[in-house]
Amino acid sequence: MKKQNSFLKYLSALLLLPTVVWAQNYPKLSITETKPATKYYRQYAALVEQEATYQVQASSSFTSLAFRATSGTDWTDTYLIVNQDTFRVSVEEHETANLPYSLSTLLVWDKPIQEFLLYTGQVQDDIVISLFNAQASEVPQPALRWEQTTEDDVQCEKPALITQEEWRTGLPAPSYQRAITQVNHVIIHHSATFNSLTDYENVVRNIYLFHTQDRGWSDIGYNFLIAPDGTLFEGRSAGEQNIESDNIRGAHFCGRNSGTMGVCLLGNYNTADPTDTALATIERVTSWKLDKESLDPTATNSHPTNNNLGIIAGHRDGCATECPGENLYVRLASIRLNTEEQIAQDCREEPQVFNIYPIPNDGTLTVSLPQPDSTAYLDIIDLQGRTLSLPMVSEDASRFTVQTQVLPTGSYILRVTTSQEVLTRKILVE
Repeated sequence: MKKQNSFLKYLSALLLLPTVVWAQNYPKLSITETKPATKYYRQYAALVEQEATYQVQASSSFTSLAFRATSGTDWTDTYLIVNQDTFRVSVEEHETANLPYSLSTLLVWDKPIQEFLLYTGQVQDDIVISLFNAQASEVPQPALRWEQTTEDDVQCEKPALITQEEWRTGLPAPSYQRAITQVNHVIIHHSATFNSLTDYENVVRNIYLFHTQDRGWSDIGYNFLIAPDGTLFEGRSAGEQNIESDNIRGAHFCGRNSGTMGVCLLGNYNTADPTDTALATIERVTSWKLDKESLDPTATNSHPTNNNLGIIAGHRDGCATECPGENLYVRLASIRLNTEEQIAQDCREEPQVFNIYPIPNDGTLTVSLPQPDSTAYLDIIDLQGRTLSLPMVSEDASRFTVQTQVLPTGSYILRVTTSQEVLTRKILVE
């Protein structure tokens, strides 16, 4: 830690110097091209020493890069300096188990660059540097670039989005026979890219190149991607095949992708909080998809990675990863509850209604059903999706009282199961 802190102090002083001085102080890294270059993708091999600083100059511009090194490499102290800004390198959170190498995160920039300084930290010996240029061809603005979901949109229909054919303009098309999967889980991810980025389409294009050109996947790994401003991007495309993109099996969940749909929020949510607009789009997607598949947002299903995997789950619920970042992961409980409420209130031809009072409640909550039903019963569900046991009294076939004074302050879902239907409402205990 002392060594890292001393290096960061050194970097801070270094940032005050002009770039020309860097060129005088550090050796150029000798790089050898290892694959035939395209205008979108170049790959180089190099030999580096531990705790060394190198100038890296590519033969052409690039908008993102990723590193490979020996399996088990510690990326903690590895940094890049680009245009006098420092960028931390970390391990790729979507790295598949049993790879013969260690992969870094994808580092993306809004504008093309051609050189950087690399401080290796604990990285040593042979490394591979993959460079991607998502702006190698002129990209027209997509027709839906600024079309985002609003309160006036029809609820629980597929939200407005930018299709892959739009955002992928000028890049190589995927070519493969898509596999169809019956979705039982929506898996939430983050891209772990820089939160300072503002060209979200460029981020999606770079992720696509990383997945297809470097990782060797047939398409981008996710079914959908969401920008901080709420813009929704289609991930995997059905192409010419007559299938729906939300049922195409992706490459995003611990090597066990069957039965899942991947939704990735652009940004790093270990270091930032998700925006309200992005969370609203996530809930639009989950409400549409789970209503379509008749899935309960607060329930669990068995999956090869987890016998009790949430219908809405985080990447870390299936394997060892920080994804989707702590600040997004803690929001999953409210995403489940908001999805449940939206489906119940907005996704039916007739809204499901029952009365509860007083609001806010004073420790005793009265529930009045829309019509008498002697078979009806109540459940209280907490933010973790657990069904709670609370004292309840059935006053008659259409009215219950629930003792809520034992509950901690917060939001809950009140679920009423009748002989005809299941009704839900969000309640607040103060």
